[in-house]
Amino acid sequence: MGPGGRYGAPQFTPPLRNRRIRRCIRTGALLVVIGLMRAARTMQARWGDHKRRLELERELFAYCTPAQRYDLEATFDRYPDDITCELRDVLTSQPMAVRTNRIPGAGRY
Repeated sequence: MGPGGRYGAPQFTPPLRNRRIRRCIRTGALLVVIGLMRAARTMQARWGDHKRRLELERELFAYCTPAQRYDLEATFDRYPDDITCELRDVLTSQPMAVRTNRIPGAGRY
């Protein structure tokens, strides 16, 4: 028990050991919150890159015939590889349209 409180009642002071434990818990909680904020920022940046890549794939999917791809690659050849490397990666990962000489709507007979 410590010195008298506001109305002369004895005031309870926690032992020093409890203060240390509480301080460690508060410090640990603060470090966890800071770490979670950093992780959230990192994930948001990665998700943004992923979203941009999906949009790029969607736009480049329009170039699906061999002639269109050839024209696009000829355009890429005018620029340095370090600028067009992501575009080239997306194009190589996408399938090209296959042309057939069948009559449309004739089915498989």
